[in-house]
Amino acid sequence: MGRLKDSNLKPIPNATLKLMKASDTAQAKYLISDSIGRFQFTRLTPDTYVIDIQCQGFSSVLKYLSIDPAKDTLDIGTILLADHVNDMETVSVTAVRPVTMNGDTTEFNADAYSLKPDATAGDLINKMDGLEVDKDGNVQSDGEAVPKIYVNGKPFFGDNPAMAIKNLPADAIKKIQVYDAQTDQSKFTGFDDGERIRTINIVTRRKFKGLFGKPSIAGGSRGLNLKTPLYRIDGKAFLYGPEKQLSFIAKTDNVSGAQVGKNHRTKLGGNYRNMIGQKTKVSGSYTYDKNTNNQASESWRQDLYTNDTVFNKHTTRSAWSSEIKHNFSLDWETKFDSTNELYIRPRYSLGHSESTNASNTSIDSAYLDNVVHKNKTTNTSSSDSHQENFSLSTTYNHRFKKRGRSISLDVNIHQNNNDRTRLSQTDLYDFIADSLDLTRRQFLNTSDNQSYRANLDYTEPFGVHHMVQLELNAAYSKSKSDQRTYNYDELTGDYTTIDTTLTNFYGNTYQSTRSTLSYRYHTDYIRLSVGSGVQWGKVNSLNYTKHTDIHQNYVNLYPTASLTYRFSKWRRLRFRYRGRTSQPEVSQMQPIVDNSNPLYIRAGNPDLKQRFNHQVSLEYRNRDSVTSRSVNARVNMEVATNSVVNSIKRLDNGGQFSKPVNINGNYQINAYLGFGIPIRFIPSNLDLQTRINHRHQVSLIDQVKNYTTKIELSETFRWRTNLEKAFDINFSTRPTYNIIHYSVSDRTNGNYFDQKFSFDGTWYTESGWESSAGFDYTLYAGLPEEQQNNSTILNLAVAKFFFDKAAKLTLSVTDLLNQSNGLSFTRSDNYIQQSQTDVFKRYFLLTFSYNLRNLHLGGKDHDNAGSDFNPISRHNRGKRRNS
Repeated sequence: MGRLKDSNLKPIPNATLKLMKASDTAQAKYLISDSIGRFQFTRLTPDTYVIDIQCQGFSSVLKYLSIDPAKDTLDIGTILLADHVNDMETVSVTAVRPVTMNGDTTEFNADAYSLKPDATAGDLINKMDGLEVDKDGNVQSDGEAVPKIYVNGKPFFGDNPAMAIKNLPADAIKKIQVYDAQTDQSKFTGFDDGERIRTINIVTRRKFKGLFGKPSIAGGSRGLNLKTPLYRIDGKAFLYGPEKQLSFIAKTDNVSGAQVGKNHRTKLGGNYRNMIGQKTKVSGSYTYDKNTNNQASESWRQDLYTNDTVFNKHTTRSAWSSEIKHNFSLDWETKFDSTNELYIRPRYSLGHSESTNASNTSIDSAYLDNVVHKNKTTNTSSSDSHQENFSLSTTYNHRFKKRGRSISLDVNIHQNNNDRTRLSQTDLYDFIADSLDLTRRQFLNTSDNQSYRANLDYTEPFGVHHMVQLELNAAYSKSKSDQRTYNYDELTGDYTTIDTTLTNFYGNTYQSTRSTLSYRYHTDYIRLSVGSGVQWGKVNSLNYTKHTDIHQNYVNLYPTASLTYRFSKWRRLRFRYRGRTSQPEVSQMQPIVDNSNPLYIRAGNPDLKQRFNHQVSLEYRNRDSVTSRSVNARVNMEVATNSVVNSIKRLDNGGQFSKPVNINGNYQINAYLGFGIPIRFIPSNLDLQTRINHRHQVSLIDQVKNYTTKIELSETFRWRTNLEKAFDINFSTRPTYNIIHYSVSDRTNGNYFDQKFSFDGTWYTESGWESSAGFDYTLYAGLPEEQQNNSTILNLAVAKFFFDKAAKLTLSVTDLLNQSNGLSFTRSDNYIQQSQTDVFKRYFLLTFSYNLRNLHLGGKDHDNAGSDFNPISRHNRGKRRNS
């Protein structure tokens, strides 16, 4: 045992102590000094040890000591740490704690991770325990998607989280915060409404501001003949300050997605954020997207029916589509004073899309070895549609003088309109009837949907640890749909004959009121919240064409419960339960038959009931503050009553008739167990993740219940290096065993195994050369040979930095082995399908990029006094980290 003090004899808390045997320094024990500077190592065998003591702001200390077998304890007394004086000519050695806990928030210290040159926020986050970033900038935390990414607590570029992940420079980041965000009302009132969103907040270094971005231009082709020229022009610039932010993006390319060389995309946009006065924050963004896609595909599908009968469908398809979309967003936040605040968030989008499709389908009926040809269909169609969406979310919060008493009002408005014109021609040859049926139709569809919701919360405390909440909710929605269908008239040469069977005009209204009373108990260790509400609902649906009127009244309970227990700062257990209803879609309740596609005839059901969902989750988190090892276990279960599923009946022509019905028995259970293990002898991190997914689905096939059971067992191994220089490696593998069982068709049951290997490595030198390699290998076993999608995708690149490492020239090859095949495999509750899309295989790109870096701290000559941001490169900063 011992004590740490500074030169003024004051205790030094939170220092890192590393104890190693002098004969074997690879094995070490770690401790953090307590609030008064004390520390104590236990269970030591007699030997000679080395103790390494490091703390931010103090010089490090190495001290040798010996354990005497004749003594039970060893008190090494007080150790004095000298103040550390830093200057720009030397690089200090100080300890960095990789992870800390701040309430329910996990904070990762960016200085604890070494990265390759030119690294982004995504590269940094991908090194952290339990966090994973894919190539598109999507983030997962402990197996859950992270849909919200903030920078210093604010959206970085509207509602696009990948913008910060792919563009923010890693060396501008101080720490990464991971937490479950609540709604504005829940955060204000303190009551957990069950709505939680896994969120990451990127905290930049203090006074970080300036211009940054990485514009680039690229060109290439499939081979040296340049028959299919490829291009990418990507311009981004971000002017960032503590309160003000201005961003511009401009990108056009034909190398996005799988259809490289066939898809063309253009994106333009801007974002602005600033303070208005001292109390109001405002941000707005606009984006323009244009996508043109060409795609050719082929699919093989088995529709499952009773008595081991299947319908085999083989389809070839070619498609073209073009879409233009404008998106506008605004965020307004005013804090009038410490007791009143207002949030206003309008969103608006306007879109136009066109498409053409051509397909050929053949259907056979198969029972054992008996195969019967049913039909052959050729279909061509084209469509033109316009969409308009608007939403407004407004929240006003007020705190009273009495601590804990508050009132909050949340109002939401949403409206969308859609106008669509579609032309369709179908040639159906029926082998059984030896007949050819030709149909040519025009569909004109207009829909208008509006919804309004208001939520009023009032909280009242009593005592120190108790609080009650009264919640009043009112909702109203209205929708209209008008579809007019015309058959082609050979005499007029136009679509002039109205099809009364497929013409339909209907409207729907839904209104509800809900009252909820909740109780909350909270201490430093326990947060308990329970409550229940009663909702009264009314549905009116009027079909003006069929002259039908549907009225339904509902009374539902809305129970909620949550419990969080903190064993310590680093360890907690959380339980949540939520019961909710969902209304059937209006189109599902219309008593009409849609036979516009003779192979897929659909009908509505006016007797549908509301679905009720029970959602239960249990989560345990633990992190060792000394070793940084972590454990995260989670079980989620969802049980539904009155699920809305399609009752499917086979047709003699090889098609099917479907009608929505209510059914019970659907549930799913997901379990996750994750371990984060830092590796000391090779600075790196290892993630072990076990997943068990069990899904039980009930459907109706030929009036017989089909029970589909899917079980997925998987284990993920992820290893990421944390070396100071030379190379950067990320490796992962995920073996998965799949069990699938269908009660109506035992012959289609199938268990199979797949394993995915992924590797991403970068090697770099001080002279500015960089090479990288990445591969993805997928292995299948247990599937039929034609479904074995075994492939190796190998990507290579070599790059050179110029102009003080601001410019970069990269030559890359994607899919060097030419093995991309576009295969996918799907098993649902009533069909099995394999699809193959025509993908662009091996191609080369030559890319020139320039790193705009005019970042400064506001101090003279980048003086970092009083600032957390260090202009020293991340490579050099790696020398500051704890070994």
